[in-house]
Amino acid sequence: MSTEEKRENDANMSVDTNDNILEKRIVRKTDFFLLPILITINLLGIIDLNNIGNATVAGYNYIYFKTTPYYFTLAISAHFLSYIIFTTPSCLITNILGFHVWMPILIVGWTAASMSQAACTSVVQLGIVRFILGMFEAGFPPSNTAYIGLFYARKELTFRYSIFMVITTISGALSGFVSYFILQISGTSLTGFQWLFIIENIPTIFLALIIAIFVTRGPGDARFFTPEEREFAVERLKSEGGPTKRVDRDLAKAQIKLTFADIQTYFYFFIVLISAIPNFVLNFYLPTLVNQLGYDAIQAQLMVIPPILVSTVVTTFNSWCSDRYNTRAWNILIGYSFSIIALVGMIATRADDPSLYKLRYFFLILLACGAYSVLPILFSWCICNNLGQYKRSTALAMIFTSAQMGGIVGILIYPANDAPSFLMGNSICLASVILSAILVTVLKFYLESLNKKRDLIILANHDYKLNDNDLKYNNRISEIAMSLVEKEPKFDEVLCDKHLNWRYIT
Repeated sequence: MSTEEKRENDANMSVDTNDNILEKRIVRKTDFFLLPILITINLLGIIDLNNIGNATVAGYNYIYFKTTPYYFTLAISAHFLSYIIFTTPSCLITNILGFHVWMPILIVGWTAASMSQAACTSVVQLGIVRFILGMFEAGFPPSNTAYIGLFYARKELTFRYSIFMVITTISGALSGFVSYFILQISGTSLTGFQWLFIIENIPTIFLALIIAIFVTRGPGDARFFTPEEREFAVERLKSEGGPTKRVDRDLAKAQIKLTFADIQTYFYFFIVLISAIPNFVLNFYLPTLVNQLGYDAIQAQLMVIPPILVSTVVTTFNSWCSDRYNTRAWNILIGYSFSIIALVGMIATRADDPSLYKLRYFFLILLACGAYSVLPILFSWCICNNLGQYKRSTALAMIFTSAQMGGIVGILIYPANDAPSFLMGNSICLASVILSAILVTVLKFYLESLNKKRDLIILANHDYKLNDNDLKYNNRISEIAMSLVEKEPKFDEVLCDKHLNWRYIT
């Protein structure tokens, strides 16, 4: 090697080292300054939406409203309809106004609606308030999820999304713990569950102000980055279809059209829809399911905590493994296996036999581990395989809409008059998990076939001849193909993930 070549190699190594140091610093700063804010808003948003589950166990039910279980269930499900209607429009407004402008408006709106549940005296009023609550919260989950995707590479996303989902599950434990004390408030003109709606919404209002002051449109103007870090934060994600500096309407139309033409989108749509059914069942009915195991209404608020804590550990570990080994489908299938075992056990055991209460409580813990651990990996799978800012946000809006559709099913299949066995609900959940597992398996093999097809095209374009040994291993074929295009772009704004050099995560 000549002296000049050695100097060039040393210079390249120095640049790579500096880039690695800068990348680690950017990720660390984002974890420290931005992630806690997004996690907290996710936590409070879930509590504000789902605290009706704790209130229901404490007497805020169909008897309180002098109606039937069916009409009460319809009323508390009204937010799903507004979610379906307003999720995509709200996401588009987020792209136009910016997360930092639109999110505080949404927060104030849903906080006011959530507090208003304390004043409802009829099931019609409750239905209207829940619809308005869903209207404001509709843009929150996909916008929050898309916003964090502006700052992290796809190798970093699944673990961060798992933190979001862990916080979602922890919100149930935190809400149950806080509810335990709030529901015991007495001696006032308001009942304990009315105080619940008021007190649990107060912190959310202050968070809206923090977001308005501190959060910016994206990494290009993040206040916690230096100018050098801002530039690098944008550049490092360009190859993965990261944020653009301006709104390009023609590009947006092309990418949105590509989203609806992509069969991948519909796989994620239906997988998330049916996977969300057991997830929403637990979000709304975990206190009720625990209540059937011999605990009173107050004790049930505390006994929801162990299933949530155990599922938190499982979710975090499963998501970490997903990022560590760059896999998605296998990790999702592991979660489904937990749910299948739990649901079969709940169907097979008698719900009215006190000697089986501890076993059924174990099945609840296992169901929580399965139901809560799959969604963060599913969301990450969708985002990592959908490139282009507008294609990605459109796909996210669609799958979050599908999640709410699954939520409608989840909340309707556990009517109070089916207690304590809830045979219909458990059977539907079991069928949904099995169908989800089948679709995930099909999607895995479909994406692998696309990857191999692109590998073979690249090899053909470069006149590369594989030997018999190489043909036996798909990983070897992929390594050879990607080495041939190592210095070529892997993405462009027109083709997005359809680019020949892009490889899907499976």
